[in-house]
Amino acid sequence: MGGGLDFAVKYPFTAEARKAMEGAELTDRVVDLAVERIKKALNGDSRMRVALHDSDRKEEIASFAAARMILGHLRNPFLTNRFAVNESKIARGRIDRADEEELEAVARTFGIKTSEGKGSLVLDLPTYLRYSPRDLPYLLINRRLGNGKVWINASEKRRLIEGAVKKHIEKLPFVRDAPDSIVRAGERLIGELPKAQMAAPLEVTDHPPCIEKLLESAQKHENLPHQARYYLVTYLLAVKTADDDIVQIFSNFPDYSEKITRYQVGQIKKKAYSVPSCATVLGYGLCCAVCRIGTPVRWHTLGKDRREAVRNERKG
Repeated sequence: MGGGLDFAVKYPFTAEARKAMEGAELTDRVVDLAVERIKKALNGDSRMRVALHDSDRKEEIASFAAARMILGHLRNPFLTNRFAVNESKIARGRIDRADEEELEAVARTFGIKTSEGKGSLVLDLPTYLRYSPRDLPYLLINRRLGNGKVWINASEKRRLIEGAVKKHIEKLPFVRDAPDSIVRAGERLIGELPKAQMAAPLEVTDHPPCIEKLLESAQKHENLPHQARYYLVTYLLAVKTADDDIVQIFSNFPDYSEKITRYQVGQIKKKAYSVPSCATVLGYGLCCAVCRIGTPVRWHTLGKDRREAVRNERKG
């Protein structure tokens, strides 16, 4: 169904959720639930509290709004990104189980309107570009295009909705003069953060410009697509970076999992994958300078003056 309290609980970022919360009070109970919601996101816990009664459902919706208030007050990119990633994954799980009417109701929230096109779905190009991930299969060079439209399948449509949820949650308005309960909740949340999750600043020095850019993205707690992460690991291993240091870098990403990161780094190291060539990096959409070195591992064969010149010409 495309409305009602049950729909609002499932998708607390929709207009239906805002309508359900009209006149609601910011109680201590709601703020406590908001803190727990953010802490679950930090732990990658996508399980949600079971709301049996209407009062519980309204508290659940309110906890989402209160969590956004806390994050809007703190302005902490790491917390905001972890929360956005987790909430978008929760939404994706619900979207995957939704019927067609419910799916379309969520899609309309973000202006994702598809039409049938010879066994596939067709979406306008601006909307596709706004919400599509930066992974290789979604690059326009790998898509069927025509008349300002992009052809996608049903699974890709759900992935676009997931991306739209994440982008929506990441765009937090700054909360000025926050209520005392929100300020206290923010202080408590920061105080309870595990130290390992507040990663130290990274050294971004004397690497190829494309690698420096990826490391800068890690510093900013920005997500990276699969190809960028693979490239970063192969390069760091090639320049003799310790596994623990690579894991520390990856701990800055919003969807970080130490177990998964260590496994993937170990697999890449075990199989001795080569660092992608500059042509491959260009194909990934990660090239940001004209180095003319063929492979990133040759960066240090350039003279110091040449490296500095290339770095100064870096695009973006």
